[in-house]
Amino acid sequence: MPSYFTSSPGKVILFGEHAVVYGKVATAGSLGLRSYSLVQTRADKAIEVSLPDVQLTRAWTMDDIPRQPKWEGYPYPPPMNAALLEQLAKIVNLGTQTNRSQAAIALLYLHSYLTTDEIADQGYDFSVRSNLPVGAGLGSSASYCVCVATALLKLNGHLATGLDAITQRDLVNQWSFQAEKVIHGNPSGIDNTVSTFGGAVMFKKGEKIESLPGFQSLRFLLTNTRVPRETLVQVANVRKLWEKFPSVVNPMLDAINEISASCKDLFSQQGLDRAHLLTQFGELVDVNHGLLAALGVSHPSLEKVREISSKLGLKSKLTGAGGGGCALTLIRDDVSAETVAVVKQLLEAEGFHCMETSVGGPGAGFLTLAGPTSVKEFLSHEKAYFEQGLDWKYFV
Repeated sequence: MPSYFTSSPGKVILFGEHAVVYGKVATAGSLGLRSYSLVQTRADKAIEVSLPDVQLTRAWTMDDIPRQPKWEGYPYPPPMNAALLEQLAKIVNLGTQTNRSQAAIALLYLHSYLTTDEIADQGYDFSVRSNLPVGAGLGSSASYCVCVATALLKLNGHLATGLDAITQRDLVNQWSFQAEKVIHGNPSGIDNTVSTFGGAVMFKKGEKIESLPGFQSLRFLLTNTRVPRETLVQVANVRKLWEKFPSVVNPMLDAINEISASCKDLFSQQGLDRAHLLTQFGELVDVNHGLLAALGVSHPSLEKVREISSKLGLKSKLTGAGGGGCALTLIRDDVSAETVAVVKQLLEAEGFHCMETSVGGPGAGFLTLAGPTSVKEFLSHEKAYFEQGLDWKYFV
């Protein structure tokens, strides 16, 4: 009875928020907070799904879910199938705009294409748990989609040992992008690419997403201000400012572009010791936030994060759309655990939620289990269980 864990990270924008809308380069990295899934065959031709983070537990029989015949280009994904989406929405029957319904439809959409006759004769359990907050701009849906794609591709034998790691990774990325389209309609592809590849990437609208060469894993304190973020409002506000003062705003957007370019140059420097690298990276963090604040997308809660962290010698910036949401605080290697603890205490006293994490770690991976495990046992494991001493395989 094949049984696998799969895992994939969230993402954060390091540099380039808002400027990327105007054709500038942005930089994003994989987050140390991850999603984990369990997938394993059954013997009763059932599909049993448990997604506690969105309060979904459902079961279907294999006969309930339509399967698609092989297509040209198999096993790479064909164009999106609107008729199938409509059919699956009726089967799921949870409404069309909820996290629960979108998660279920994305899973069944990939199931319809990827399930082989062998697995269709058995059925499977599928469960996901995540350390990523939903709706915080940290790529939680992409992380889920990458877990789904990796799980179904692996379970159905599409990640055969004859395929090299790059081809396997490409399959995972393309199918997770399909799942993201189910959830978001017209996503950029950035989130699932970061979650699949890991490390850090640079991206520019209309151009191929590129890995950031030489990027080293960095430690951050991630602070969720718990102030709801409204991405469309922030994007619209920057647009209004740009239309009103283009000669002022365009140089600011160009400067933000140069921050991503400087980041790339920083990690490509030969012989630069890590202490100097982190100092210069922190300076870029400071400058980028200042430019974003000048564009009007900061918030008093984000400025409070910066005020508290700067008093203890740390550099912080908003990440994502701004107007609330999350902030990143760089933790240099010379920063003591006591200092980090004090910063966390002060921030949490403001009502914020803080998590120590890293940026730039591995992307999607899977773990072949020795035998079946219960969904209850899988969901009971703490984060540390998945991250210590297990033989994860990554697509590198």
